[in-house]
Amino acid sequence: MLTTYFVDTSALAKRYIPETGSEWMTDRMVPSSDHIILVSGLSSVEFVSMLVRRERERFVSNTDRIRLENDFLFHLQHQYLVIAITENVLAEARRLLETYPLRTLDAIQLASANHVNSVLDLNFIFVSADNRLLQAAVAEGFVTENPNNYG
Repeated sequence: MLTTYFVDTSALAKRYIPETGSEWMTDRMVPSSDHIILVSGLSSVEFVSMLVRRERERFVSNTDRIRLENDFLFHLQHQYLVIAITENVLAEARRLLETYPLRTLDAIQLASANHVNSVLDLNFIFVSADNRLLQAAVAEGFVTENPNNYG
């Protein structure tokens, strides 16, 4: 069954870095799954930041970081639908920050999902490994999933 997911960076990373929830995420993100994956344009920066931090902390080698970054950038161009960060998205993020106890980048992620929801007639599942962000997403009316609940 075809399902559309909006995936934030905390969940997206699980496709590339083995950890709790990786198998569940990968099953939904591989092209053969035929699912639609929506991501915020912010994820392109957040993901690279996460990889560089893990390299600095010696959790991944330089070679692995470069490979993972290249894999991600390929998928970003060919497998994910990227939601641009527009002034409307930023205005929505400001509203979310006034409403929920979110971090700045999480507000931009949720604002990106809200933007897609307001522009397209898609029923999608909001996926994150961040419980605070998921609580705000539920309050905004989204069905949510946390990959950390699987495996």
